[in-house]
Amino acid sequence: MPKHSSSKKALMINEVCELIPHGVLQGICLESIDGEELTLRLPYRDELVGNPETGTIHSGALTVLLDQTLSTAGICHDSLGPALIPTLDLRIDHLGTAPPGKDIFAVARVYKVTRRVLFVEGFAYCESREKPIARATGSWLLIPKLEFDEIAPIDQAGAQQQ
Repeated sequence: MPKHSSSKKALMINEVCELIPHGVLQGICLESIDGEELTLRLPYRDELVGNPETGTIHSGALTVLLDQTLSTAGICHDSLGPALIPTLDLRIDHLGTAPPGKDIFAVARVYKVTRRVLFVEGFAYCESREKPIARATGSWLLIPKLEFDEIAPIDQAGAQQQ
C-alpha cells in the first residue's frame, strides 16, 4: 500500500476526531503528525477537572485521550490504510498528574502489525515529552478496507448528534 502524505493522514485523523462523540465533548484534536508518530491534544477545561481542590484533570479524561490517540495511530502507520480499529486491550500506567490549567498531549506509534491486530504504545505529557504523566500500551483489532463513510457519513454525523 502506498504511503499517505501527512496532509492525507491529518484529514483522516480529523474525520475520526469528529466521529468519536466523547472525544468531541472533551475537545480532543490533532496536534501533529511526525512520520508514523501521532500527537493529539486534550485542551484544559474546567469541566474535565476530577479534583476541584487541586484542579487536576480526571483520569477518565486522560484514559479517553490515550485510547483515542493509540487507536488513531494506525492511520499514521505507512503500511495501513483507513480502517475501523476497536480497542481490544489498553493498559495505562499513571506516572503523575497534569498541572492545573495545562493542556495534555498524547503521543502514539504502532510498533507491530499482524494480519488482524495492531500493537501500539504511547504516553501523555503536559510540559515536556521527557516528563510523561502516563504511559500506555495496547492492542486494537484491525478491520481493514472500511471507508469512514460506511461508519457515519460526514454530512450525516452532525445530524446524528443533534
